[in-house]
Amino acid sequence: MATATETQPTSEAPLRRPARPGKRGGWASWLVGALLLVTTVVTFGYSGLCMYVATRLVYIPQTPVTQTPAAYGLAYHEVMFPSRTDHIMLKGWFIPGVLPHGRLTAQRTLILLHGTRTNRVDVGVGLLALSAAFAQSGFAVLAFDMRGMGESPPAPFSLGYFEQRDALGAVDFLRSGPLPYPTLGRPHAIGGWGVSLGAATLLLAAAQEPAIQAVVSDSAYADIIPILERVLPQMTGLPPAFTPGVLTAARVMYGVNYYAVRPVDVVARLAPRPVFFIHGSADTYIPPSNMTTLATAARQGQGARVQTWLVPGAQHAKAYKVAGQAYVTRVVAFFDAALGPDTSGGVAA
Repeated sequence: MATATETQPTSEAPLRRPARPGKRGGWASWLVGALLLVTTVVTFGYSGLCMYVATRLVYIPQTPVTQTPAAYGLAYHEVMFPSRTDHIMLKGWFIPGVLPHGRLTAQRTLILLHGTRTNRVDVGVGLLALSAAFAQSGFAVLAFDMRGMGESPPAPFSLGYFEQRDALGAVDFLRSGPLPYPTLGRPHAIGGWGVSLGAATLLLAAAQEPAIQAVVSDSAYADIIPILERVLPQMTGLPPAFTPGVLTAARVMYGVNYYAVRPVDVVARLAPRPVFFIHGSADTYIPPSNMTTLATAARQGQGARVQTWLVPGAQHAKAYKVAGQAYVTRVVAFFDAALGPDTSGGVAA
């Protein structure tokens, strides 16, 4: 009788050879490593370039002051005063106003703010000549070098973010600082005039300081970011993709938030104080649309008093040079109406 044979299970598993890394796995590892290396190099390269450009942006060569009001036969005193908040010592001069009979006055004082990469003389604008014209029209003038420019100490250039503290320091100086001409006393009325960077800075400062009773803004930008997005690639030769990195580096390294430099957001706060916007029709650096944007925003303030003047044929910050005496006449008339007449009688020169 046949019997079935039973197969006994074995406990021994068949031996397997260890897997060898194939060519595909080796190439994948190499590719991942190469990608990581390239990413690291690109990241560090991008960051390094952004930091380098940010430093070039915020630290600029300072232009020496080569003229004084004496060139126009005017009396003046050198002055020094601290910016508000961070107390950077700023240098400038105080020029008394000259009344028709030759007596000096400080009753109505104008704070003058220059443009980018220059100083209180601002040759391209003709600022010293304009300062003299204001003084000869009976307005005292406080003209000074903003931080990092002219004879003031080196400091990050921030296109208004920090410079507004300089304008506010000028107000503090006029209200409570040492009197450059003690016999003239303190101003009874303070106005402000600024061009380009100075105009944007003045708008930002005046929005915080009601003591600035009237503002003339010549060639101001409504928002600095669109201008930087256009200018930085031209200045550096780098693709536009580097611009956000440069602006971020400036904020991290130097505390400058260029995204906050938006006079358009605050200009309505000037109301009901009068504001006079001036711009050149041929300005391709800061297009005239900036004036339209600012004036529209300013008119949103309660009781707003806004004037505009588009100067035909004037390029950036050249309205005074193009319009000449007509410029002086219109701006003086604006300040006369805004600050009132000088009633001091003046002091003998």
